[in-house]
Amino acid sequence: MNGNGGHRSKFGSLIGVLYVGHTSCKCLIYATRNAEVLTCHESSLEPLSPQAGWVEFEPLALWATARLCLETAVQNLIILDINPHDIVAVGVCNQRETTVLWDRTTGEPLCNAIGWCDTRTSSVVGSILQRVRGKKHYLKSVCGLTVSNCFSAVKLRWMMEHVDGVQRAMDEGRAAFGTLDSWIIWMLTGGVEAGIHVTDVTNASRTMLMNLERRVWDERLCRFFRIPSNILPEIRSCSEVYGYINEGPLSGTPIASCLGDQQAALLGQMCLGAGQANCTIDEGMFVLFNTAREIIDSDHGLLSTVAFQLGPRADPHYALEGAIAHAGSSIGWLKRTLALDPVTSDAMNSSASALFPDGPANTQLMASFCSAVSSPVPPYGETKTLAGGGQRGGVIFVPAFSGYYTPYWRYKARGMMFGITLQTTPQQILAAAHEAICHQVREVLESLAKDCPTWPRLAKLTVGGDLSEQRALVQLLSDLNGVLVERPQTSIPACLGAMLAAGLATEILSIDQFRQNCVPPIDLFSTAFNSSQRDMKFRRWKMAVDRCLNFDSVSDSDPVKLIGDGRDPDSYVRCSIPGSVFIVSSFVLIVAAQLMKQHGFA
Repeated sequence: MNGNGGHRSKFGSLIGVLYVGHTSCKCLIYATRNAEVLTCHESSLEPLSPQAGWVEFEPLALWATARLCLETAVQNLIILDINPHDIVAVGVCNQRETTVLWDRTTGEPLCNAIGWCDTRTSSVVGSILQRVRGKKHYLKSVCGLTVSNCFSAVKLRWMMEHVDGVQRAMDEGRAAFGTLDSWIIWMLTGGVEAGIHVTDVTNASRTMLMNLERRVWDERLCRFFRIPSNILPEIRSCSEVYGYINEGPLSGTPIASCLGDQQAALLGQMCLGAGQANCTIDEGMFVLFNTAREIIDSDHGLLSTVAFQLGPRADPHYALEGAIAHAGSSIGWLKRTLALDPVTSDAMNSSASALFPDGPANTQLMASFCSAVSSPVPPYGETKTLAGGGQRGGVIFVPAFSGYYTPYWRYKARGMMFGITLQTTPQQILAAAHEAICHQVREVLESLAKDCPTWPRLAKLTVGGDLSEQRALVQLLSDLNGVLVERPQTSIPACLGAMLAAGLATEILSIDQFRQNCVPPIDLFSTAFNSSQRDMKFRRWKMAVDRCLNFDSVSDSDPVKLIGDGRDPDSYVRCSIPGSVFIVSSFVLIVAAQLMKQHGFA
């Protein structure tokens, strides 16, 4: 609906994108003619952690923040003298797997939403693995996913077993389940009164409940997890009109796209063809490899997932995915918990300009009117941590805080740090955390090469996300992986992908038009290392990872023999007597045999 009598402002048709991430929520409004961000509003999100390993959100607080971002972005448009009625559609993208369960008759959440990186479900995962005799890929041929803490079905199962009232709400038909996209769209379209309960194929493919090939809820999977199918949202494509905003300044505006953030980034960076790959580096890190219409069942720890489906009648595209739980979050943890912030160091300050000659702000990412509230999370790259190889001091950091995802899928693995001495500096530890990011990408790329031996070798990796603004990190990624890295000059490729999908649904955009007018400039990074340098660092990394994976291999009941633990110290001498007798007697027999041979007895 256009309040200008059919005439739009000088910017033409606009599309809004609402992004609900892990640490922030933002709304951006794009001019569709060139993907210029005219205005944005960002608010921080506060994950709750009531117990160790728990990460949860208050669904109503998430909704209030999302609505604030949307309404404030529209007010920013008005300040810029742009008519909000020029907005022809809104798209939604979100952090995946985060699980929301609410009462559809009251609109009240039945419990807090469980975040994607939450580990409280380890007991559920353990019981499932016990049922299937340790076969963590037991369901992979149907849903494309391995049994792990991060997927929605195990979170939903935990809610059913541990939260009062959940099972009763399910039995009475009042419960509704969804990932964050379902919750936000349900609220945008009217909630209790008229809310539309939908999700898209990319988010549904992360639940462990969708049949990957048929793209419908699979009754066998629902029975396996003992989850009633009537609580599940309707699965739709990524690019179509799901419903209309029910109230507020954009009332009547169609919601025309919905994607999980990693798939949206793949789309926004135009990795549309088979064999193209992107890597998004934020709190976590994800590498998606477009396999077009082919579903490849990985034998080397990768996940099979839906990449996108651009319309209800369009063919779906699939991808292989490597999931890494902790990237930016590990650096944030080092700075916050261990107070490792080398910016306070005189030595680090003196070398900052050498390490980051351009600085994160040198690249023009957004020439627009933007606002932020509630202390938005600063870019991870502002710590300026990377330096020359000699300054890293042999420190190795493996950030397996919530288990190790791709390629091992070991939920009991734990993070470790190696090579620390009295001379180790905060700068060296933070540099090791950045190297860990690059080595984990190499593990994913090696798995890709094994799973797709007949495909051409990956020659280029496209990166995005907050950490990709760190020029030194992107260069290190190229150095330690021996691959050309391409960095589009946008910090939010996921929002760009959601904008494209909404434009396609409303026929405002086409793929060719987007490619011609909306693709941002790129920076290229080539490796400066030779293969022997890369391999030497990677071998040391793999040795450290092996120790992390076997962290739980020694149980509390295993006997450990220590000198001075109360036993007779002479017992260790006595235990060595049989071996000593064997050695001495063997020597005596050999000498005796030689003597007998000399005297003609043999």
